[in-house]
Amino acid sequence: MRFSSLLERPLILHGELEYDGPGKLSRTVKAPYEEHMTIAEGQASVRRGDKPARAFSLSQAPELEGFLRGFAALLGGDAAALARDFTLTANGTASAWHLKLTPRDDRLARRITALEVDGTGTSARCFHTFDADGDVNVLLVESLAEAKLPNRPTPPMIDALCRGLASP
Repeated sequence: MRFSSLLERPLILHGELEYDGPGKLSRTVKAPYEEHMTIAEGQASVRRGDKPARAFSLSQAPELEGFLRGFAALLGGDAAALARDFTLTANGTASAWHLKLTPRDDRLARRITALEVDGTGTSARCFHTFDADGDVNVLLVESLAEAKLPNRPTPPMIDALCRGLASP
């Protein structure tokens, strides 16, 4: 889901995200359009609909590179890698926790001000990416991945859902 000042309402995407091990991630969007993105070996490939895939180096998209490093370190439980690339702030309890990752790299920080993860126990529920331009991307995972959302969800509504203060 993308909250942007350029959009009248949030853009809600439906699809799948797969973590395929360190440095490898794929995303398939099924609606409202079709898109497949693969990240592996420092390269990203994006194919939208029936159009040919476009490939580019992750060095051209530091936000993807930073997200991938943070995502891999989170899923792999690599606290040292997280601390190397991000300033970490954690709060909450085992039943409802919140982790904020602020990029240490200036180039990444010019694009992304923070990554935030909300979860319960050993499972993440939501990943927020805060862009430097004020846009916010929210990825609902695990139990929230199939949540029925209203037509026009608001950021406070999604925050409450992510933090377990509201139900879908």
